[in-house]
Amino acid sequence: MLQRHAAGDTRENPSLIAAATTTTKMELLVPTVSDVIFKYTWPIPHYKKTISKKYSFDSPSFDLNVNGIHSSWNLSIRFWKGPEGKRITNPVVLCLNILNCNVEEVEQAKIRFQFAVFNADVNYWEYCNVSRTILELRSSSDIISLGYRDLSIVERHLKNNGELRVMVKIQIIQCESEKHSLSQDMAKLLKHPQIADTKLVCSMEDEKKTSEIPVHSCVIAARSDVLASMIRTIEPTVQDEKVEEQENDHPNDNNNADIKYELELMDLSREVVEALLRYIYTDHVDNLDQLAPQMLALAIRFRLQGLKEHCERSLTETITPENVASRLLLADEYGCDILKRAGLAYCEENAMSITKNFAWKMMEQVNPELFNEVCEAGMGSSRSSMNDSELSN
Repeated sequence: MLQRHAAGDTRENPSLIAAATTTTKMELLVPTVSDVIFKYTWPIPHYKKTISKKYSFDSPSFDLNVNGIHSSWNLSIRFWKGPEGKRITNPVVLCLNILNCNVEEVEQAKIRFQFAVFNADVNYWEYCNVSRTILELRSSSDIISLGYRDLSIVERHLKNNGELRVMVKIQIIQCESEKHSLSQDMAKLLKHPQIADTKLVCSMEDEKKTSEIPVHSCVIAARSDVLASMIRTIEPTVQDEKVEEQENDHPNDNNNADIKYELELMDLSREVVEALLRYIYTDHVDNLDQLAPQMLALAIRFRLQGLKEHCERSLTETITPENVASRLLLADEYGCDILKRAGLAYCEENAMSITKNFAWKMMEQVNPELFNEVCEAGMGSSRSSMNDSELSN
């Protein structure tokens, strides 16, 4: 049951009833780096007449089969009730539900989804904000509601024949790290670097000082041939030889006794280096949404293809009207074809939501070819802007 938590709001949704019989459309979009995005469109004929007769209705079910996960889904429309128990027909509540799931073994996955409603006046989709949730997938026939969104349906959303079209994009991202402990053990090795043989030298944040991080040359070299070529043997000095003699007499007094190599990354801050090392050791990056542009540059620089794919996925997932221009510039600079296609598609579907900012002006000046490509995709300079918050007001 949906519940309203806003102060002073006592509306409740009614119970579920049978599905409506409508035609549907489902298509496979351009996939992200390694995870498929599905797009499901639900046309509702004679919308006003339908909601006047039904207290709730569901879309026909649709199936998603991704990497051994077999599942059935649907969309549903529900209504809030006012203080006196009367049904409220605007806004309506659009819900996303899993009807059943079949997997070989229990696993965790991140579900990313985004609702939209079609603007029939100007023929484009008005998108809601992207939602994410972590779900433990197991074989089950129980209905699970993943999320909902209030939608205000107005005249611009209805075709001349009274049809309303709503849509959802769904992405299932499997959490491979939950299936084994290798990445967790490697993270411990990074945090407690016993038998480290290399000191990585980088800069301190906002200070003209250096910072040293003990790492393992074999791990670094196995992950990046570029970084491997940058590792240098530390030439011992006379003072070092004296210190080594003392350490041999007291082997447990110094943790740096085995440091024989050095890797300098003085143009990078410790924060960025730690994020880079996190990926090198564990295949993961914390706070990737914030660090993706920097990490993408390092992925190209150090030839880390897996990191590039992680960054491209994150940048694709977090496209907004405000950052789509900078995303397109990054995609063009670093050869990220999937990110570029996603950015162009976003511009085409959200042309009315996008306004020119500094990134657009920079693109127009330094990369006119890309700018013209975006314009051809539907980003007209004369179009006005629109905020998708209209969908929930």
